Amino acid sequence: MEYKVHTPFSDFQTITQSKFEELFCRFYSQIAAYATVILDDKTAGEDIAQEVFAYMWEKRNVLQPGDGFHSYLFQSAYSRCIDYIKKNKQSEKYAQESLLQFAEEYHAYLENDCQPIKELFSKDFEESLNALLEELPEARRQVFNLIYRDGLKAREVAEKLQMPQRTVESHIYLTLKFLRKRLAPSDFLILTLLYHFF
Repeated sequence: MEYKVHTPFSDFQTITQSKFEELFCRFYSQIAAYATVILDDKTAGEDIAQEVFAYMWEKRNVLQPGDGFHSYLFQSAYSRCIDYIKKNKQSEKYAQESLLQFAEEYHAYLENDCQPIKELFSKDFEESLNALLEELPEARRQVFNLIYRDGLKAREVAEKLQMPQRTVESHIYLTLKFLRKRLAPSDFLILTLLYHFF
């Protein structure tokens, strides 16, 4: 799986609503997870993702993302996250500066799209991840494994475990928040990009 993803059409200005909806369904969860990680706020992350796609649809006649559609989405989300931190994050100056620095470092890993993204995982990634997952409550660990290892979506996990989808999403968010603090930044970034957690 490579980071760079090409759009299934050559001219973004002629995109139909149905084709745009396909792109939304395909990339929304990745953009939302990316913004959620940067902001440490699931609701804000989802809002950012929705804003990105809404803007692209409204400005479709003048935007020209071309083959860099995937990169354009992440760059747009990144810019909005930085604006959000500066305008809305009610915290002391040091905390805000730390969050901005994290956002910049996190986004920097997206600049290298020359190799399959899975190859960027550190060699001991799985070992580190498994050790960290053992520290989680059983229900949270079970939800994460069903998504990460079995490839289920949040809705499918909710049906399988017979719990509300919102509860599943809460488990996912809390697990990602925990892993963000404990995994290497590059490993955590790739984890959020490769798997559709929401």
